[in-house]
Amino acid sequence: MSLNRLFWLISILLMLLFLTLIGRIVSSEWSVYKRSTKSMPAIGNLQLALLVEEKLAAERGPSNSMLTQGLDDAAEAFAALERARSASDQSLAALRHALQVQADPLRAPAQVLILAQVESTQQALAAARKEADLLLARQKPQRDLAAVGAAQEMMAHTVGVFAPAITILSGIAVQSDAQLSDGLQGAQLISSLRNIAGEIGSVFIAPVVARRPLSSQEIYAFSKLSGEIEQLYSVIELQLHTYHDNPAVEIALNTVRDQYLGAGLGFLNELFFIGRSTGDYGLSARDVTARYVPEMAAIPHLRDLVLAEMLKQAEYKNRQATYVLLAATCLGVIALGIFMLLMRVIRQRVLRPILDATDLFTSLAEERLSTAIPVSRHDDEIGAMMRAIHVLKAHSLAKVRLEQQREELIAQLQTLSDTDFLTGLLNRRAFFSQGEQQFGIAQRYRRQLVLILMDVDHFKAVNDRYGHPAGDLVLRGVADLCRRYCRKVDLLARYGGEEFVVLLPEIDLSQALAAAEKLRSAIDACHLQLDDGQIVNVTASFGVAAFDCEAVDCDKSLESLIERADQALYQAKHGGRNMVVASPQRKFDASFSLSDGPL
Repeated sequence: MSLNRLFWLISILLMLLFLTLIGRIVSSEWSVYKRSTKSMPAIGNLQLALLVEEKLAAERGPSNSMLTQGLDDAAEAFAALERARSASDQSLAALRHALQVQADPLRAPAQVLILAQVESTQQALAAARKEADLLLARQKPQRDLAAVGAAQEMMAHTVGVFAPAITILSGIAVQSDAQLSDGLQGAQLISSLRNIAGEIGSVFIAPVVARRPLSSQEIYAFSKLSGEIEQLYSVIELQLHTYHDNPAVEIALNTVRDQYLGAGLGFLNELFFIGRSTGDYGLSARDVTARYVPEMAAIPHLRDLVLAEMLKQAEYKNRQATYVLLAATCLGVIALGIFMLLMRVIRQRVLRPILDATDLFTSLAEERLSTAIPVSRHDDEIGAMMRAIHVLKAHSLAKVRLEQQREELIAQLQTLSDTDFLTGLLNRRAFFSQGEQQFGIAQRYRRQLVLILMDVDHFKAVNDRYGHPAGDLVLRGVADLCRRYCRKVDLLARYGGEEFVVLLPEIDLSQALAAAEKLRSAIDACHLQLDDGQIVNVTASFGVAAFDCEAVDCDKSLESLIERADQALYQAKHGGRNMVVASPQRKFDASFSLSDGPL
């Protein structure tokens, strides 16, 4: 393939790659933008729905209180009931308006169901209020207790009628952004805690009004609801773990624990203790409400704070996605224009002169020195290259002679070199040259000599995973550790690949094994940091063989000693790696094997 065609092919591929990357960025941020755009109204609708649930539960308090009291001096109680009813109606109207304004064709069935639940809730609420108003029109002695209980049940039932709407709205919010799942579930649990808190407080209204002890049913209801409150608070703490770094949420959660679970529930426990004995509470229903209801305020505050935090996160994602979309689009257009201009300049100023220079170099290679060399019009690298071709033409013969001398010098340096270029250790040739001398001395003067052969474990996996530069770094690191743990008299060399060899004179097998174990531990504990910051841990296996001139079949050569060390290394490799294994010593009276496994 010609260089010209290759240039255009590479240009097209680079342009496609660039457009693909920009497309991926735009597509990803567009998805974030759509999710955040949908999640914001979904969170707002869920917040309105939870507010409806709170107001419906709050309306039960003054309604139940009036149903169990007389009509004497009840103007303030009637006003409180009207305020509660007005708050419920306003919250339902706000939710209905929000759903109608935010009509989404894709979620039309769900919105129809929610509006139907709102309608059903309003109908159930109207029926419950009508029944309560009929009873409130009578004097307390004329009210049938069964009818009062039925009216209270109807008010409680309105919360259950509205519950499916909350479930649907929560599902819509999670579908908009799955990352909101924990926060949404936490908000729903907090809302449930508020409902149970209102329900457990209403247990004491009738006994306090009648100034009587608690019935068995009321005792059971209080015990059951208080247990549910404790469990629900524990679940809420776990559910809000993602907000542990948010001081406002942490403070609000602790306030619920201290203010409601501590003070509010503590007050009810005092009433429960009195109710199980004398029933002399010393308080009116209005006093109970005045002391208990303010303690519950921390619960909806926590719920609203969690929802506000989720809404803030959704708004932040929306803004960030908008900025990234605009920036990516603008930068993409600008970069594309620069890229096309750059390709044109490269073709005119670089590629074409290179093609011309190729023809000139071909002429020089074929010794066609009569070929004319054009003069460059630009004082740049291409012009310098043309001038260099003139020099090459004038000195071609001198270059050949210099090249021959260079090759001869390299050959001499290679012959004289004893050092491994990568690790700085002796190479294999130098090791055998000096090792044979050490072995001859030990053999002649019956001195101790031990050979350690080590191999870096799974070195191929390091090369495959991190690349050969990382493998080179590992070899250099292991070589540095070997230098640190070897004596000056020891002969240390790179035996080949990832293998290293150490010849230790004037040392016995046990001392050599201890030295090998120290080196093995040092390699195992070493953390090698690559250029990109990654940490590589390696291990090594060791085979140790000691020269013993007193043995029946002692080693006759350095190669024999290496062979026994290699067999021990083989055992270490197949015994699990990262261990030191000694080759058995052979003596006249018995064979002695220090270990066939790790030390």
